[in-house]
Amino acid sequence: MIQSKTFYRRLEQVFAEAGRVREPGRFAARIAAPLLEVLGKPLGIVAVHVYERRKDGFAPPKRVGEARADISADLARRFASTGDDGIKELPWVGDLAVGRVSLVAVGGHDGPLLALFGPARGALDRGPSKAELLSATNSLLYAMRQHLQRRELEDLFEQARAIQMSLLPSGAQAFEGYDLFAQSAPAQSVGGDLYDYLPVSPGVLGLAVADASGHGLPAALQARDVAVGLRMGVEQDLRLSTLFRRLNRVIHRSGLASRFISLIFTELESNGTLTYINAGHPPGLLVDDKGITELDVGGMVLGPDPDSTFKLGYGHIDRGAALVLYSDGVIERGLGYGVEPFGMKNLKRWLKDARKQPAEAAVRELFERLAAHCPGKPFEDDVTAMLVKREG
Repeated sequence: MIQSKTFYRRLEQVFAEAGRVREPGRFAARIAAPLLEVLGKPLGIVAVHVYERRKDGFAPPKRVGEARADISADLARRFASTGDDGIKELPWVGDLAVGRVSLVAVGGHDGPLLALFGPARGALDRGPSKAELLSATNSLLYAMRQHLQRRELEDLFEQARAIQMSLLPSGAQAFEGYDLFAQSAPAQSVGGDLYDYLPVSPGVLGLAVADASGHGLPAALQARDVAVGLRMGVEQDLRLSTLFRRLNRVIHRSGLASRFISLIFTELESNGTLTYINAGHPPGLLVDDKGITELDVGGMVLGPDPDSTFKLGYGHIDRGAALVLYSDGVIERGLGYGVEPFGMKNLKRWLKDARKQPAEAAVRELFERLAAHCPGKPFEDDVTAMLVKREG
């Protein structure tokens, strides 16, 4: 027999052969051959059959390994029997006419059966005992359940990621007289950061960057709600302060009372005028020939207090100036690894350099600088940056 740690390590090799399949019948068919190859010798298994259930019993099996007789009729009889020869629960190990057989259900008690054939009838004293085989098949069952559940969760995350990515516009955005580009990278399969471009009226473009607390699926769902709320508010031509108050109440009533989301939203007019609200978000940075101005007027984060009010802030993008909106994953890069974070100083240094480059090239360079700040380390938080440059 194999030691537990080695046994589970070998099972992972077996499951890797199945790929991303999680439908029980296909999963069982895919692992039959690698199961025999990897675990056949230590468990004394010489053949594996996969039996699909049907209304009147079991379908003829898919077989790998040594030739062994079809036991589908015997299985149907034993599952129906109430006598001593009946099979009452799974996993099951017993001695049939063809020899010792271990049975494991894949994907639930009513799922397809893996039949693992051991020594022939005349050699039952060889190989593992019934008790050892039953212990091994119980471990196999547990590992299969964990694997299939993990695959199901991964599929759900992939679906959530697809939904989230569908909410994000293209990184580039056309707006006459301006060069715009944004990029977002989640720390996990899905993240809580959001950016958006929203046409408000002719000559006015809405710019948004938001960051839900935490990351992962709950944060992504919260960010989705904000994206939908912003778009609805802009379509209804709501004043900025009214839009923020409504969003705040919606998030407060969402059932995620312990969560919150920060948001900076600005309406940019083609003449460079900015009207914005910053709800607990890192300040936008506006660089021009006079230096760097922080856009920090607004109020607290959305969610905790349903009665919060929000002030309007104002600014202006001169010709040749640039504005960056970003999430705190940018300035806090490195904090999760116990090193000095990237910080505002490095971000402002990059912003000054960004005035000399196209917006897309500058944003991509920022992500390169963030990656180089902790070489070989993934982002510990979601990272988003939007750069707006007014042409000279």
